[in-house]
Order: sequence, then C-alpha cells, then structure tokens
Amino acid sequence: MELLNVKNLNKIYRKKHQEIHALKDVNLTVKKGEFVAITGESGSGKSTLLHIIAGLETPNSGEVILDKTSLFSLSDDQLTIFRRRQIGMVYQFYNLIPTLTVKENILLPLLLDNKEVEQSYLNQIIANLHIEHELDSFPYELSGGQQQRVAIARALIHHPTLVLADEPTGNLDSMNTKEIIDLIKLLSIRHDTTILMITHDMDIAMQADRIYIMDEGRLNQFEE
Repeated sequence: MELLNVKNLNKIYRKKHQEIHALKDVNLTVKKGEFVAITGESGSGKSTLLHIIAGLETPNSGEVILDKTSLFSLSDDQLTIFRRRQIGMVYQFYNLIPTLTVKENILLPLLLDNKEVEQSYLNQIIANLHIEHELDSFPYELSGGQQQRVAIARALIHHPTLVLADEPTGNLDSMNTKEIIDLIKLLSIRHDTTILMITHDMDIAMQADRIYIMDEGRLNQFEE
C-alpha cells in the first residue's frame, strides 16, 4: 500500500539577487513498511526534501501526501498536530532535552499529545534498543550511541506512520553506526514501520530496500 506520495516538488531559495533551486520536480513514492534511503553529496537537496516531507518547510510548488493527507492543505495548527501524531524524527545530533531523563525524553511525544503510555509497547521498544537499564539516566550520562537509541525510541513511541531519519549515524563511530543501522532495519521489520533515511554514505544506504540519489536538486532511483 502506498503510504507517501511526493509530487513535483520544487524549492527555491532566494539570496539577494541569486536563486538557488534546491529541489527540481522531485517525485517519490514509498510503500507502507518500506525502508528507503536517499543519498547524495552535501548541498544536493536531500535534507531540504526531508524537511518538506516532515512539514517543516514549504515548497514553492508540488504536493506531499502522507497516509492520504495532503500536508500543505492543512492549517499551521493542523499541520503541527498531524506531524506530532504521524511522523517520528531521528536527527544526527539526537536533539534530546538535557534536563529530562531518558524515560521522559522517550515519552515526550505522548505527553505533548496527552496520550497514555502503552507500557507493553514501551517495554518492547526499550528492550529491542537495549536501553532498559538507562531510563533514569540523563542524556549527558550516555554515550553517543546510547543517545541515538533513545532518540529512535522517542521517534517510535507514538506509533508514527512514517519515521524520518536525517543522517542518524553522522555523529557516530563505525561500530555504533553498524549497530544503529542494524537496529533501524530490525525495528522496521518488527513494527512494520516505514522509514525514510537521509545519508551521505552509500554503504549505509545499501542496507535499505530501495535507494535514491539526489543530485543538484533532482532525485533518481539508484539501479545496481
């Protein structure tokens, strides 16, 4: 079943008298349960694409349809609620709140939406990510790899329709990189989670079900 449909996206940034075409007629479809990677050089437009799919930026033209909802037909308030409920985000630098414990960071999306904690699901996620003994710790007490596991747990806790991962291993060493990618693949399968990941590393991208290459704002599917 088609979950995400990106249609003819264009994004232009204007700097003084210069126009930068960050996205040029980008089209992309992702099916439910797929793990899709987008790779490309720095500045190729891949992060811009991810931010538009997340509803964090607005395109100059084009459409993003997620689970039959056209994102940019929503009001700002509706889009904020939709994003909080339907999209999980994993960033390169974790974006954990330093004054909250690991457990509080994980549960934050539920607390913001006044939803009850599904304890069995929480237990399953933290066990899969091997952070069950870190729940009372604070982010500064954890290694980079552990912090990224917490960020992944936070992205999954509200059963998102789509998880967007922006260079999730860009701040990790090679050992932690392999572990995190293996976990993302495992969680995708176990929870039937749809994942769209941005990475500059083709070796990491090769772990996905499908790969796209972003080059100067244009998106093309990678063929081996």
